[in-house]
Amino acid sequence: METKTNKAISLLQCGDLKAALAIFSTFRVGFTKEERRTLKIAHECLSGNTGFYQQIGIDTNDEIEKSKSILLSRYMLKLAP
Repeated sequence: METKTNKAISLLQCGDLKAALAIFSTFRVGFTKEERRTLKIAHECLSGNTGFYQQIGIDTNDEIEKSKSILLSRYMLKLAP
């Protein structure tokens, strides 16, 4: 049986960051509060809510890059080109 973590890692390795973040952003265990917030914001930005976060002063590109960094360091992955 494939776990949510394995599915999310597989999506991340295939380069589907949006789908991977859809799963990772729901995790409550294994990430700090700040990391969970970053993952959630990055997911919402990739889902079309970029304008909202830019209006409240959040650098959306930075949040997306931080989310990549969190996931790559946590799961020791290399992204597909």
